[in-house]
Amino acid sequence: MDIRRFALGDGSTSSQALSSIVFTAGFTTAVILPFYLYLFGAGIFWEFLGIAICTLVVWGVESYPLMRYTRKSKKILTLPGYYEYRFKSRGGLLRLFASVEIIVLSIVLSALFVKELGIIIGTLFDLDPIKCMAVVLLIVSVLLGYFGINLIFKTAWTKAVILVLGIAFILLHMVFSVGIEGLIRNLMSSDITGSVSRYLNVLYHDGKLLEPEDYISLISLGLLASGMPFMLGIFFAEKGPKSINTGRRIIIVFGIVLFEFAFFMGTVSRGYLYPEARTNSLSRYFYMLFDKMYNDVGAGRIAAFILLLIIIIGFVTALEGAMHVVVTSIYDDIILGGRLVKVNPKHVRRDIMIISIFSGIAILLAGAYIEQMSISLIITFITTLGCSISPTIFLSLVWKRMNAAGCMAGLVGGLLSVPFFKFTPCFLLGGKRVSLCDMLGINSVIPSMVTTILFVILVSLLTKKPDEEIEKEFRAIKSRISE
Repeated sequence: MDIRRFALGDGSTSSQALSSIVFTAGFTTAVILPFYLYLFGAGIFWEFLGIAICTLVVWGVESYPLMRYTRKSKKILTLPGYYEYRFKSRGGLLRLFASVEIIVLSIVLSALFVKELGIIIGTLFDLDPIKCMAVVLLIVSVLLGYFGINLIFKTAWTKAVILVLGIAFILLHMVFSVGIEGLIRNLMSSDITGSVSRYLNVLYHDGKLLEPEDYISLISLGLLASGMPFMLGIFFAEKGPKSINTGRRIIIVFGIVLFEFAFFMGTVSRGYLYPEARTNSLSRYFYMLFDKMYNDVGAGRIAAFILLLIIIIGFVTALEGAMHVVVTSIYDDIILGGRLVKVNPKHVRRDIMIISIFSGIAILLAGAYIEQMSISLIITFITTLGCSISPTIFLSLVWKRMNAAGCMAGLVGGLLSVPFFKFTPCFLLGGKRVSLCDMLGINSVIPSMVTTILFVILVSLLTKKPDEEIEKEFRAIKSRISE
């Protein structure tokens, strides 16, 4: 197996499309959506509207040109490789910086994912979370190192079916075990909103009427998926426009079905768990669900283990995608692109396996030493990666004047702007210094993305215009001449 087959594989169109949407929705929709609905109510709908908008932008605007650039170059395997080819960057600095940024952030994200999964499994079965993490990483590292992206492609249909049918089975079990009247009575007696109508009203979030800035924050969080390297890298494997059109139809159907089942599962779970006190701990939430179903015996025990399977699939799909990006980028961008060592083509499979295992060890060490564990921490790192990658990719595909310097500025700006806007106390509010996000009552996504876009535009306009060859290729790809 060479690095190209590891990175792009030989999966079918449907498998590639499902891999993309399962990666995006497996964790966010199957795991996070039910928990947030249980915790906050239906106002979380707006965040998933952002994910839907993002999916349409990625598949409708970015998919074709990314595929065409890959077909034209015949060597693009990663986003850093795309940046280098798109801007004909010399010296390898842009590719090196982009790859290091993606690798480091992806390793941290993987550590956060696998640690939360370890905590959930450890809580359910009274096991050591670190040992659970080690087992998960060992299995994923070895399988991914041996099969490459084909492991993700070939299991996409199985994961998709389990997620949809499994969540539907759990939903039906909760409804029939408590009854519709019982669920409504429990929701009305719960401490979330005081009424079923407010809990299910999308104008409310956490029992409070949404303000304009709340809509901005919730929708903008969904846009981060457009900056996930694995999701964008799927298009490097596409064979042509027909396969992308097929993929678009598949993800629309699957996305809607999965969202509907997960939405109602999360809504019903609060009434099902009553009178348990509300918890903002993801691991505690799933522990309560698992325990309640398991004690129902019969179909309840089946539903409990299906729930466990869904949790594992949700986290592992995100972990697989992130680790695939890490291994591919280390090999193609750092080792081959940076010409650090001379690679023997006969030993590529061995080298990839070694990199995959050492990546797993790095993720395990990072996870073991991350003491603060919360969903908000995961979201912060997703935001940092998304706000750096998403605007630079989008502008590179729609603006011919963008150059390598602008791309580098965007990557740096996106990387720094998230912690700056989220944590830096620059403003006085009520006699206390707070960050811009705290003052405006929004998250860091919109100001960070705007900052990234401004960095790209300003630096591109202040530096040398791209060569005519680059602009000519951009016009050809944008006008679909390459097809």
